[in-house]
Amino acid sequence: MDLSPVMVANTTERWGPLGARFVCAEVLDHLSTATDTYDAIYSIFGAVWFTDPAKLLPLIAERVNPGGVLAFSHPPAIPGAYGPQGMYKGGFAGKATYTYRYSYTPRKWQNLLLKAGFTDVDATVVDAPEPGHIGTLIVRATV
Repeated sequence: MDLSPVMVANTTERWGPLGARFVCAEVLDHLSTATDTYDAIYSIFGAVWFTDPAKLLPLIAERVNPGGVLAFSHPPAIPGAYGPQGMYKGGFAGKATYTYRYSYTPRKWQNLLLKAGFTDVDATVVDAPEPGHIGTLIVRATV
């Protein structure tokens, strides 16, 4: 799922022949109104990072088939800076637009997912190949 019709068309062209289906929509709107279910939902530096997990994770749990997987990744939280973090989109040229990203420790992500109805949650930060560079938070949870 992506807000960009161009991204959805590109991913459909590349991965659609393998049976993957992509949807162009806002994630909370789609998951709260659609009746589709999924075997897997993943977010790479995407919706899970930019959507309030208290709203998003229960909706995902309702839409993932039993035994299905939610997997997501994004940068790890900056130590001491947890929860919603405001950020401007598109640099400083033009009209100000902003969004929030949600940054938590692996343990907090685990607790949020368990509270939303997921089981078997694994959340970890993988170090970057270069010492001192930003690693990646990788989370996998099943319903």
